[in-house]
Formats: sequence, structure tokens, C-alpha cells
Amino acid sequence: MGNIVSEWYETKKNVDEMVHWEKPKLKKWELAVTKFFPAEAKILDVGCGLGREAFVLSDMGYKVTGIDISQEVIDQVVPFSVQKGYNIPFSVYDGHKLPFEADTFDVVIIWAQTFGLLYGNEYKHEFLLECKRVLTNDGLLSYSAHDYRFLMENYKNVMKGRKFYPYADTELYWETFEPDELMAFAKDAGYTLILCEKGEIYIPEDGTILHCLCKK
Repeated sequence: MGNIVSEWYETKKNVDEMVHWEKPKLKKWELAVTKFFPAEAKILDVGCGLGREAFVLSDMGYKVTGIDISQEVIDQVVPFSVQKGYNIPFSVYDGHKLPFEADTFDVVIIWAQTFGLLYGNEYKHEFLLECKRVLTNDGLLSYSAHDYRFLMENYKNVMKGRKFYPYADTELYWETFEPDELMAFAKDAGYTLILCEKGEIYIPEDGTILHCLCKK
């Protein structure tokens, strides 16, 4: 990932604030996607943050591994995980190469719109191929991204072209997408698309995001 992303997530103040952003449960669309996951699946959580998804998925019986580009994030989530009684391996990775052997995971998730932080089409294509490498045969990839149309209708003041800038006084942004654009990344990387749709978060006022589920 670019320096903009790395620098933002290595700032302790920013990571400290993340604790208060998310509810300790899966979003509606995430819960719906898990119905496709095999029982006791080995799941790689890319961009794990402070563990919201990892902890809930572990409670559901999945074997989760979390990785993040931020050492600050990992330094915070590891003791938090131990304190909560979880045995989930969390580690730092370089944002490009996944530090795992081929055919290791049944499912790879790139949630929390982390996909929009993989700046540039070439980067996203290469990363989806890397996810494909670590997936088992018929393994599943689930990724989400910000909905361009929704943001233009509701948050046009923080949009610059296709870039979403939710935080003042920072260069950090998320790329935004149309559904056909999001589907194209999966197809170009050789996945079989299962679904791509607008997903609900918690309540209607939260709006929608886009997410795709595909198979190796």
C-alpha cells in the first residue's frame, strides 16, 4: 500500500480512535456472506484492524488469521485479543505479498472497504492473484468497497472525482466503485463470480456498500 495509507494507520492517535468506530458484531451484509463459508473454514482476514471481524468469526467457529500493514494496529490488537481470551494469530505484512504457502485458506476476506486502499488497478489485480494463490481449490474471496453512487448522492462534499476523503486535514482517501467495475476485478483475476451487490450495514441510515463474493 502507498505511504499515505501506511502513515495514517501507523499513527497511534488514529488507531486509538478506531476502537470507537465499529460495533462488536458483523454487519448485515457480512453476516449474509458467511452463509457461503464452509463450516470451520480457515479464514484470512486482510486488513484486520483491531479485530472486529476476526473475533466474531472466531466465535462462529471459524479458524481466523489476521494480517494488517500497520505495526501499531498489530501492537494493539494482539494484547487485546489475549485479554479477551482468543487464540487468533495476528501479524504485520507488507501490503503486497501474503506470507503464507499456497492453498492455505478456505476463505480470504478483504472487508471494511480495505479494497479501496489498494490504489490503482494494477495493484488490485496483483493482490487478487496473490489471494488466489493462498486459497484452496474452490476457496472463496469476499471483498467490499465504497459505493460511488451512494457517496455522490449523500457525501458529495468529500468526494474528489472517484476518491472519497472522509477525514479532514489528511491525504488519505478510498477509491470508490460502480458494481460492474468491482466485478471486473474478480473476473480479470480468473475468479468465478458468485455475487456482487449493494450491502446493508446496520441500519438504513448507515447507507450501503458494494461487495463481491467469488470462487477460485
